[in-house]
Amino acid sequence: MVKIDLSQSNITDANNRIRECGQNGQDVEIINPDARHNIGVGLVDPIKVSIKGSAGYFCGGLSHGAHYEIEHNAGWAVGDNIYSGSVVVGGNAGAIAGVAIRGAEIVVRGNMGSRAGQVMKAGTLCCGGNAAFMAGYMMYGGRIIILGDAAEKLGSDMSAGEIFVGGKIKSLGSDTMVVDMEAGERDDVMEFLDRYKMKFSGEFTKVVNAGKKLRYANAEPRTRPQPFFVSSKSSNYWNPKVQEDIWIKGEVGRYRIRGYGASKPVPHLNDIAFVKDVSKLTTSPDDLKDINLKTTVGGRYGAKPISLSMPVMIAPMSFGALSRKVKIALARASRLSGISENTGEGGMLDEQRAEADQLIFQCLSGRLGWNVKDMQRADAIEIYISQGAKPGLGGQLMAKKVTPELAAIRGIPQGIDLRSPSRHPDVLGADDLVIKVEEFREVTGHKVPLGIKMGAGRVNDDIKIAYKDGFDFVELDGLQGSTGAASTEVLENVGIPTLSAVQEAIDGLKEIDAKDDMDLVMMGGIKDGVDVVKMLALGASCTSVGTSAIIAGGCIACMQCHVGSCPVGIATQDKEHEARYDLDLQAENMHRYFESLRWQIAAITRALGYDDVHKVGRDDLVALTPEAADITGLPYHPEYRSNPQPAIGLEVLSRKAG
Repeated sequence: MVKIDLSQSNITDANNRIRECGQNGQDVEIINPDARHNIGVGLVDPIKVSIKGSAGYFCGGLSHGAHYEIEHNAGWAVGDNIYSGSVVVGGNAGAIAGVAIRGAEIVVRGNMGSRAGQVMKAGTLCCGGNAAFMAGYMMYGGRIIILGDAAEKLGSDMSAGEIFVGGKIKSLGSDTMVVDMEAGERDDVMEFLDRYKMKFSGEFTKVVNAGKKLRYANAEPRTRPQPFFVSSKSSNYWNPKVQEDIWIKGEVGRYRIRGYGASKPVPHLNDIAFVKDVSKLTTSPDDLKDINLKTTVGGRYGAKPISLSMPVMIAPMSFGALSRKVKIALARASRLSGISENTGEGGMLDEQRAEADQLIFQCLSGRLGWNVKDMQRADAIEIYISQGAKPGLGGQLMAKKVTPELAAIRGIPQGIDLRSPSRHPDVLGADDLVIKVEEFREVTGHKVPLGIKMGAGRVNDDIKIAYKDGFDFVELDGLQGSTGAASTEVLENVGIPTLSAVQEAIDGLKEIDAKDDMDLVMMGGIKDGVDVVKMLALGASCTSVGTSAIIAGGCIACMQCHVGSCPVGIATQDKEHEARYDLDLQAENMHRYFESLRWQIAAITRALGYDDVHKVGRDDLVALTPEAADITGLPYHPEYRSNPQPAIGLEVLSRKAG
């Protein structure tokens, strides 16, 4: 038994020592814990950790196989996202005890706070006393045992799993019902209680999902959706697309769902231009030799930054929204071009990790696909708050795409219309986010950058929170950002354009006299190297591309993303459709597209008179429209509209191939 005194050690050193003990198979005793946060997070070995006192937030969180005993009380989110192992709390536990657990056993001998077991996937959460409101909120599976009373809205919006209550239930939550216990269930519960020496002699009330809201009540009728690039063209007010939209809403009685991004015209990077005429650019092999494009992201607090061959990253897109083949192709293309890939919300694939040199692991509010071992083999961690296509909201994945494989990876029931929570269960404000940042840094040993992805809404405020809460980088997604599925009303009407987002971010950071140490990665409609250079000139550190990458990889924008019937095998989980996707060919196509970006960025930088793309600035730009001038503060010069944009692409690639 190794003894660690937290009155003599900081939590980072203590956790490093605990993980070292885990590797050596040595149990640990923590003395003088003083309710410190993040005790024992990130432990992936089956040792016992005894805490002689009370623990703060996230004790035992993001771990796999370890066993924790807390002598007294525990703060918020005890056992956060623990896969296997156990946590026993001798006293009371705060809110969201057992949040997102994936198979562990958590026992709270006293009372537990609100929303206990939120988004849990598997395992058992047991409370010896009373449970506060919304226990089992949005749980996807597993078992909750409450020996005392349950407060309001028990099991609200649960999708699967069971809740057993020995006392009174104040009220049931949405889409729940009381059912009779099946043969042997009481014996199973009592066996669990006996194992943890929990005494109970009464009867249980069993609560389960009522099954009324797992799928949308009315499916959209079959239509022939116009390809995105047709439906997004300017046309008459009462155009066929508007008429179809009204008719279908009358049929289904709810909002419509689709993929891609906003189709209405908004101010964008096409509304600004370079001061110098770069329309007659020529390229030379010396461009790539003489112009510095190298970019690092995420070195603010000493972690090893993401190292990019140019200021371009691949945007977060999940396995689920996209097929397995496409995620592997994107990872391979990122390696070939020396940039980074991002898991999106669907978890990490082994093949994806093997192909990508640099892989960012994204963590969403539903804790879908979270795995501490995957976090620890990532090159950066990103907390998702929202995205440009649906700022302030969680993701959606329609039932046809929730296959057995997807359900297993994400820890959810098969065949439900998956609607992720709109917020993280343990982040209700900026102060909570600080503690979450600390937990993630502890889990990864402070070795990798930690970023945040935000949809562009109240950017001026949000960017200040991101800076003060200690993120290494921000991925900011404007209105033109796309998705696999979202409400059309949100897609078209919520959020602000990418052009506005970058300006609000820069202005917000200036207002708090922030240093330039937090990297700003802009995304949302970035289509070519011209846009990349303009975005850097406006103040971004880097850019991220999503839609353009999958178009280069075969997407035809046919608007079948949300229903899973993608004819080219990209936005689908149907094996027959996915079989049509040529992984090797499309990975090379995406790689060639990224290389065309590289040539464009280098050639434009040279034409502007610089040897480093990061030297471009606002003095190199003018606004072509009054709206763009008002948004950015750039000088308004409509006469520049006659200068065509540079088009460096296929001829460069053919020269390179030759």
